[in-house]
Amino acid sequence: MTCPICDSQKEKINIIQETKHWVLREAPSDKSLSGYLYLESKRHVESWASLTKEECSDYGQILFSALESSSALEVKPEKIYFAAIAEKVPHLHVHLVPRYEGQEKGISHLEKALGPGFSKPL
Repeated sequence: MTCPICDSQKEKINIIQETKHWVLREAPSDKSLSGYLYLESKRHVESWASLTKEECSDYGQILFSALESSSALEVKPEKIYFAAIAEKVPHLHVHLVPRYEGQEKGISHLEKALGPGFSKPL
């Protein structure tokens, strides 16, 4: 079975930045959410508990870069939601979903990024 995240990383699709252990990637344009990013483990792991101490430390560094990038946007988000589910695509990754002034808040906004029904059991 192939992993779409591993494949995207091999093909260097929408990569903004990478570290030794993580890839920061722009979400596809069909998501229609400006500033929406994915933060993905380079190693194919399915849970946080599988990360090494070095991978966890490196996560903090690239996360800081991602937040710094969001702050540099012309229109700054009011909030950035984080979602790490890794069930539909079992490769550890985090969705960084910005919410701008005037956009709906909470779960309904996350559904725009993750799809309707993401919060329902698989």
